[in-house]
Amino acid sequence: MPSSRLPAPRRLSGPKGWTTATATAVALSLVLTGCGSDGDQDASGNAAAGDPVDGGTVTYGFTEAPDCVDSRQRPQLNSRTIGRQLADTLTEQDPATGEVLPWLATSWSVSDDVTAFTFELRDDVTFSDGETFDAEAVKANFDAVVELGALAPQGSSFLAGYQESVVEDEFVVTVRFEEPNAQFLQATATQSLIQLSPASLGNEPADLCQGDFAGSGPFTLESFTPDSTVELVRRDDYAWASPIAENQGAAHVERVVLEGIPEGSVRQGSLTSGQVDVIESVPASGLAQLESDDRFTVDSVVLPAIAIPYVPLVHSPKLGDADTRRALSLALDREAIVSAVYNGVSQPATGVLTSTNPGHLDQSDEVRYDPEAAEELLDRAGWDTVGDDGIRENADGERLSLTITYASGSPESEQQHQLAQQQWAEVGIELTLDPVAELPLVQMDEYPGDIATWSQTRADVDVIRLVYSSFHPEMSMLYNHPDEELDALLSSLQTTVDSEERLEIAEQAQRRIIEQGYSVPVYDRVWAYGYPNELGGFATDIEGKALLNEVWLTS
Repeated sequence: MPSSRLPAPRRLSGPKGWTTATATAVALSLVLTGCGSDGDQDASGNAAAGDPVDGGTVTYGFTEAPDCVDSRQRPQLNSRTIGRQLADTLTEQDPATGEVLPWLATSWSVSDDVTAFTFELRDDVTFSDGETFDAEAVKANFDAVVELGALAPQGSSFLAGYQESVVEDEFVVTVRFEEPNAQFLQATATQSLIQLSPASLGNEPADLCQGDFAGSGPFTLESFTPDSTVELVRRDDYAWASPIAENQGAAHVERVVLEGIPEGSVRQGSLTSGQVDVIESVPASGLAQLESDDRFTVDSVVLPAIAIPYVPLVHSPKLGDADTRRALSLALDREAIVSAVYNGVSQPATGVLTSTNPGHLDQSDEVRYDPEAAEELLDRAGWDTVGDDGIRENADGERLSLTITYASGSPESEQQHQLAQQQWAEVGIELTLDPVAELPLVQMDEYPGDIATWSQTRADVDVIRLVYSSFHPEMSMLYNHPDEELDALLSSLQTTVDSEERLEIAEQAQRRIIEQGYSVPVYDRVWAYGYPNELGGFATDIEGKALLNEVWLTS
């Protein structure tokens, strides 16, 4: 799929207040622009409009500060948000269309058998240590991710079957795979494959996690306290911003300080009291209040991802039957959960993918609340005797008692699990809650309990392959328990870069996942930002990560 054009920056504008992406839109950029006096509010009271103002420090409230700032080693959103500020990627994704756009790579071509990707690179990019970004650097970066292996779980999965990178000339490199790898092009737009200075790549992984690296991004790392604070400083010579950025030069603000503020109400209070300038994940309980406050702007988006599910673990002896797994889905009232737990802010899931993910298939007919149908499936699966305590048993007297092991600390998650517990009990399924301080780092076929929860953000249908195949020990739910039909579909996703063919395959895979009960989709996750009207230029990429080189302060 050749591409030689360098598109003009593309941005979306949104009104003040709550905005929710529609089922058909992929538009995720959250931007406020407009006309007005320099560095001032516009007439409607929206966030700062007019010409950007340079200087100052922006403070940002994380839901959870990262323990590692090397986004290659951490797939979590907080690490990827930092990675976005410190380093760039070969390509970008258009937030409005999902199209892969040139960035550090100005063009590319893909071989007919989808095993070779040739990139032509910009010749004016440097890393913050002064090293030149070139084809040798790209080769070194992909080699390094492969060497990291399990320490870079997502990047390694993107590079599965990596054969070599061949330096064609100073600014042309070809990446070769043993087998077709169609998802690789979109993967080059993710922070799992950021480009770092080759001089950094030999550092110990633990040191890289602490920020001992140089990137090509608009900021450099000033200090990092794991699980607490990240401080960034502007790189004054930055001149190769993403094509979706309006600001193509150095960041407007001189410094950014990002602080972990896990408790939602405290995070929102920090914003309204002026202690921070931006917060992510405005809590559902406080959203309406913040929306009604004319001093602030709230922007939100349904993240492109898998819908947040309950995952029946197929290695659980009690969940080996598809009818039992499907019954869990039919017995779950998603509307009630979203209303009670998320104040109607998130959206009930309608399928395996969120409504904003390219390739989303509306499976509302199957992903529905139908307790009577659930009971019929449970009877058919042999759980046909109801004990004195209301819990079903099979012919061997085994009770249909399931356990969910999950990370403690989130009141919303706790409330959600309690509601699911009540709803499943109504059809004779017992759910035991097992909160733990830290989830074990084990292969998926060794995951504790009978049911898991999971989140995986990626604006490509390949996210289905990562989560619901049997291919990847750390993140694939069917690892060591393959569904050959599903694996074959997901493998075929890798063989074509034709978008229509990929979407058709993805639809078949989504149907198979629901039919076999491999996922109990619960809700589409909404990510809301809040900031004062004195802050201008706020925007995000397709995954909802803030573009902090765009923002400015009027005072």
